[in-house]
Amino acid sequence: MSCSLYVGGGKEQEIQLSTRPRPPLRLCALAVLSVGLLFAPGAAPATAPGRPVAWGCGGGYDFGQCNVPSGLDGVTAIAAGTFHSLALTGDRTVVAWGCGSGDNGQCRVPSGLSGVTAVAAGTYHSLALKGDGTVVAWGCGELDWGQCSVPSGLAGVTAVAAGSAHSLALKGDGTVVAWGCVPGADNGQCSVPSGLAGVTAIAASAYHSLALKGDGTVVAWGCGLSADLGQCSVPSGLVGVTAVAAGSAHSLALKGDGTVVAWGCGPGADRGQCSVPSGLAGVTAVAAGGAHSLALKGDGTVVAWGCVGNDVGQCSVPSGLAGVTAISVGNLHSLGLAEPMTPAPCTVPKVVGARIASAKRTIAKRHCRTGKVGYAYSRKRKKGIVISQSRRPGRVLPARSKINLIVSRGRRR
Repeated sequence: MSCSLYVGGGKEQEIQLSTRPRPPLRLCALAVLSVGLLFAPGAAPATAPGRPVAWGCGGGYDFGQCNVPSGLDGVTAIAAGTFHSLALTGDRTVVAWGCGSGDNGQCRVPSGLSGVTAVAAGTYHSLALKGDGTVVAWGCGELDWGQCSVPSGLAGVTAVAAGSAHSLALKGDGTVVAWGCVPGADNGQCSVPSGLAGVTAIAASAYHSLALKGDGTVVAWGCGLSADLGQCSVPSGLVGVTAVAAGSAHSLALKGDGTVVAWGCGPGADRGQCSVPSGLAGVTAVAAGGAHSLALKGDGTVVAWGCVGNDVGQCSVPSGLAGVTAISVGNLHSLGLAEPMTPAPCTVPKVVGARIASAKRTIAKRHCRTGKVGYAYSRKRKKGIVISQSRRPGRVLPARSKINLIVSRGRRR
């Protein structure tokens, strides 16, 4: 049969798949990758707390995954799925949002979940890695292919990654454990190569899995059932890799020299996501989605490419976005973890002589606040004119400092 991979913009991309029984169309329709950070995708806290920034979700593909909860700050890690987003907070708890029209429980963080050190977001499920090396999974609802069934006794885990129908865990001894992939959802992405060891990072997508070894080489597996778009064909001679990311139809590798290598994007699946921008360098993290790729540079800026014919905003990095410490990619949206915004200081303006309404606007523009407003009669000033202010003009004070005003009532009659 053929399956349409919906990757945005109302377009459909035809991928020929096996006639064997397959999972419901949504697995094909919304292939996903979890997070792609400098460390293991979906499994790396950022270096410093920040605030999530989201973009994309256009073209009728808004499931709420771009609607970052108001006031969410102090976040240490992020993960982007198809229908939802996750954030790990400084107190080691998890916040989820999105899941509109695609709710299989992946946004319902288990009550009492704490001590979390990393998160991963798949299509229909979420993963949390706890400080004791155990893994918690939730979601899967009616689309349970075993990806939420954490193997009994699994411990000593250092990283996790979530695909569509499977989950991966990297253990402290450098081995990889995979689960999920029940019949009809098995593209070989759960078949960890025999003898694989010395792994330092992992990545999971819809049809394949990646492992980065300590010697800087990459191992890929999966891509079966006619879902091979080249994303498992690691380029010959690729070495010196420090991070990997897996998209639905492509793979990315970040090299130690700060450059990026992409492969995959076979016939009918090329949206430009493998076309690494010429001259791109100084990269510290990569992330891969359905139709696009992201790179985080050492200066805290983000570069996006791909989205050809499937642009719903996920490649449109917000203007002025800087100070980013981590990135993550879903199918139709992007996430960045930015440093907390430092409020601009209050520079006290001169508002004496101005009308009260104008004075308040000027005070706000200078990042100050209007404090108490009193009234007094004045022979010199007309009614409604500011006749005195509590702070001397030109002073620099903490952001949103209050400026008290006295306003003229006009002449006493």
